[in-house]
Amino acid sequence: MRGFLRSAFLLLKVFLIVVLLSGCDNNDDSILVPSYVTIDQFSLTTDYGQGTASHKITDAWVYLDETLIGAFELPARVPILSEGNQNITIRPGIKINGISNTRAIYPYLLPVTREVRLVKDSAISLSPVSTRYRTNVTFPWLEGFELTGLTMDTTSKSTVPLQRTSDPSLIFSIPGESNSFSGLIQLPSDTSIFEVVTRETYDFPAPGSEVFLEMNFKTDNSIVVGVFYKTNGIQVQRPLLVLNESAEWNKIYVNLTVPKYDTPGATDFRIFIGAQTDEGKDQATILIDNLKLVHFNTAR
Repeated sequence: MRGFLRSAFLLLKVFLIVVLLSGCDNNDDSILVPSYVTIDQFSLTTDYGQGTASHKITDAWVYLDETLIGAFELPARVPILSEGNQNITIRPGIKINGISNTRAIYPYLLPVTREVRLVKDSAISLSPVSTRYRTNVTFPWLEGFELTGLTMDTTSKSTVPLQRTSDPSLIFSIPGESNSFSGLIQLPSDTSIFEVVTRETYDFPAPGSEVFLEMNFKTDNSIVVGVFYKTNGIQVQRPLLVLNESAEWNKIYVNLTVPKYDTPGATDFRIFIGAQTDEGKDQATILIDNLKLVHFNTAR
């Protein structure tokens, strides 16, 4: 009986709400007229020891007083159902592993907060929007190929070397940075194999803390990125991502978090990059640059 009365009461409430809403002035739609902010793109500023300012921030995660409005692909025109003086926060977003359905806030970059006066049915530009790495981010490994001594060695599998090239038509460059070399891999035959691994080993933070590899690349052949690590005294090689062909220089954020999550006791991580000439090709050329191992500084 109590259940029946409770259901009847709820139905009565719904009926009254519908009646009240139907009695409102349907012509008063002003509350549904949004204000707009526009965001063209992000820029990134780096300090010494943080490597290149190259980035691929594709999205803006927009908040109104810390309430999420939504994630918007750049350039964006963002509708906001509010007006007057407001605090807008923009958090930079990326595609994890370059995959569109894994869009996420990149945790290592600072949000940008602006106080703006919103006007209904009008747009206010928030550009330019510039971000930096957070102060508690660490870069255990950087390889920009500017020094003669490389931080990666070929493995016993590799039939071709990792070279440095200064050819202006091949090297990576962005305005404002001096870059004289990039990494070059040439696969001269369909039996060629390439594989390099970092000379140093790295301690990844405890499970639950993210680890990323940032990398610029240009290739007419697929590339494999992954890690070596030790568990119970055994060395394990774990491929994590295959990069497809890219006719222009591209930027990728490779999620390296999974191995430590799956194997909490894993130690001595080393990053590897490998390739074998794709089927149907007689030769291939791969270019890489600005490799960064990135995670939060968890040292106490």
